[in-house]
Amino acid sequence: MNTAMTHTKRTLGLVLLAFSALVFAAYQYSDYLQALCTRESACNPGILNNNGFMGSYQMGESALIDAGYYRRDATPTSNDWQGSWTGKNGISSKTDFLASPAKQTQAINDYNAVQWALITSKGLLPFVGQTINGIVLTESGLLAGAHLVGAGGLSKFLHSGGQIVPKDANKVAVTQYISKFSGYDIAPVSGHASTSGGTGTGSAITGNSLVDAGGSYDPYRLANNTPIDPIAAFQSGSGVSYGEINQAIQAMISLILLLWAAYVSWGQFRLWSEGSISLMVMQSNIVKAAVLMTFLLFIVLT
Repeated sequence: MNTAMTHTKRTLGLVLLAFSALVFAAYQYSDYLQALCTRESACNPGILNNNGFMGSYQMGESALIDAGYYRRDATPTSNDWQGSWTGKNGISSKTDFLASPAKQTQAINDYNAVQWALITSKGLLPFVGQTINGIVLTESGLLAGAHLVGAGGLSKFLHSGGQIVPKDANKVAVTQYISKFSGYDIAPVSGHASTSGGTGTGSAITGNSLVDAGGSYDPYRLANNTPIDPIAAFQSGSGVSYGEINQAIQAMISLILLLWAAYVSWGQFRLWSEGSISLMVMQSNIVKAAVLMTFLLFIVLT
């Protein structure tokens, strides 16, 4: 019995650890970027669409002007690319940009930093946690909305209580992005792992702050290298507390244990009905299974 109990505890521990790892891993900033490029271009860095938006993240002139890669010209919203490039991070032409997926990721990080600063300066963070048009607002949802229609368009949506729903050039509503990209941990952009709409502490990514001391580009590390509480980061990004996740895991394990006890009882009953074991042995094994289940439930629930 002790051997079986030890094995069961070890198995349950591994299941709990794996499930928790999956929960936390699913909401990182890198996953946000992956989801964004998948939605925008199927992560095709060489694409240029009919409206002049290009690359994995479908960035236009205005976005690259804000990010510091393109100089403002007379037609910053036309995406005709007739202006000049700044040379930032070695990007001096449209060809350079389309040829470098890593530089595109660096550019979207720079752009996200600018958009987050605008979201903050426009006083939009207090909307986090509120529900508009049936959508629970999260920090990553706001960032995605600003990516689609700009911080100004996002502000109109929020301050109108959802009465004004801006759309991009492809007629995609801001609500789609706010909803689709909800629940990611964007601490590398926001610079904090706050669970509220406050500005928190720390600094967001800016410029080349994602290039480490050795010159290697790492788009996903925290700009200020300050460790954050993963539990707070998860709650900030997903809107679900770790306690709620813990309760769900406990309920799942409890159900598994109950089903296991029922399975053991049924198996013992079948063996007894077939004459393979005596009534006393059946009762003894069922009682042992019940005691083991109760003990494991006590461990899980306390």
